[in-house]
Amino acid sequence: MTSTSRRALAALSAVPVGLAAASAIYQRLAERRDTRRFPPPGELVDVGGRRLHVFRSGTGKPVVIVVPALSTPADEWVRVQRCLADVTDATTIVVDRAGIGWSDPGPWPRTISAMADEVDVLVHALGIDGPVVLAGHSVGGLIARLYAARHRDRVARLILVDSSHEDQNKRLHEVDPSIGDIELAMRAAGWCLRVLGWKRLKLALGLAPDLRRDAETEVPADLVDAHLATHLSSRNRRAVVQEFTGVLTGREALRDEARDLGDMPVTVVTAGPVRRENWYPVWCELQAEFLTMSTNATHIWARHSSHHINHDDPGLLARVIGDAVREVGAAR
Repeated sequence: MTSTSRRALAALSAVPVGLAAASAIYQRLAERRDTRRFPPPGELVDVGGRRLHVFRSGTGKPVVIVVPALSTPADEWVRVQRCLADVTDATTIVVDRAGIGWSDPGPWPRTISAMADEVDVLVHALGIDGPVVLAGHSVGGLIARLYAARHRDRVARLILVDSSHEDQNKRLHEVDPSIGDIELAMRAAGWCLRVLGWKRLKLALGLAPDLRRDAETEVPADLVDAHLATHLSSRNRRAVVQEFTGVLTGREALRDEARDLGDMPVTVVTAGPVRRENWYPVWCELQAEFLTMSTNATHIWARHSSHHINHDDPGLLARVIGDAVREVGAAR
């Protein structure tokens, strides 16, 4: 190879390094700007040296606590929360788990068990007395179910919103090889490699319409820009990887502690086959198993919604939660 060729090769190899450096610099500057532009829209609650961000509405009892899906910020439940305000004055709290949304990062490992314990710390930090209505969506259902199993006297009703199941990766993999533990680990690795500065720049230049379009389906219009800013933060990326890893390593606690809930009132809400037709029958089998974990379980179908019922039919979830609030209130 000639000296000219070597210099040309060196120059070409420096291009991606330079682009990566520029992306990192832009990411840091943009995050500083976004911190000023988008202060927390809810409350920051101290949970022992770090803060969790929550959206709180209403003043009545029982208190409703919502645990969102894997790596999902609380603002994706604000539509449900606003609909709920039309049917009950119950206090409703939707939480950003550690590192998600506006919450401070949390320590490793972020297992299901650790996240269930974090719910307990939040309940005490908020000074909540009396049993709560606890709703968990997707992986949030695992967290909520484990919390309910550990603190049965503090949960008046458990609502599982198209909840994940601790055995789902194995059983869904049998009918769809694209689903499984290895695939989840690969998704976590993909998040590690996301070039956030470049994504931010594309968004700023109007070259990422899909990002904004997705955000507009996920949160109310007044929260779209803030939602995008937190979604593209380095803190959020780390938290997503933590949660993906925690799901892979922390499912035994569900099998050991949370498969017999006695007579705890449980509502299972199951979404339709939208975008998952090939493995939906197995998903329905997993959902049916939740009904066997309590002697006081009911099943509600949201057949025209995707997995994210909170996006597709927030009014339905508001009615389900509102009914639970009224039933708990009547039993007091």
